[in-house]
Amino acid sequence: MGDRQQLTEWVKTRHGAQLIRRTKEPYFNHLTAVAEMAAPALTLGYEIGLCHDLLEDTGTTQEELKAALLSFGYPNGDADFITSCVVELTDVFTADNYPELSKAERKKGEAARLITMSAAAQTVKYADLIYNLNWVLTYDQKHAHKYRKKKLLLLAELDKGNDELRQHAINCFF
Repeated sequence: MGDRQQLTEWVKTRHGAQLIRRTKEPYFNHLTAVAEMAAPALTLGYEIGLCHDLLEDTGTTQEELKAALLSFGYPNGDADFITSCVVELTDVFTADNYPELSKAERKKGEAARLITMSAAAQTVKYADLIYNLNWVLTYDQKHAHKYRKKKLLLLAELDKGNDELRQHAINCFF
């Protein structure tokens, strides 16, 4: 097992002064909340949850992530597993990658891609969805009904991950 504290500090540094949208709360709080929800549901769930937005929000590469994990004492197989799951959890259908697609088309493509993720990545996604729902209910009530409806449909398709956390997520969306 690697040094979780070193990884935590590294991730915190990578995200720097980023804030959770519409709040003055450090973005790192979102990452630790997802990590703590994923930890009991999945081996290395804490690490994957902690790192799940690194590649898309910090400019960190998958090679840098793996090198950091190895430097913190994670065995090669664990570093590969964590990195692989983080890659799966990184948005692909972005405006930069697909400028010719409309926002609706990109969201549809991303939802279809999420369904193909591994059980481990889906488990962390459940935790991310639970956190994000709480954020929407607090800071974006105008869109909460539509958000709930879309994500409940997505959860119906994301059926490979930890059953208990998935059921908790589904219950949150009702």
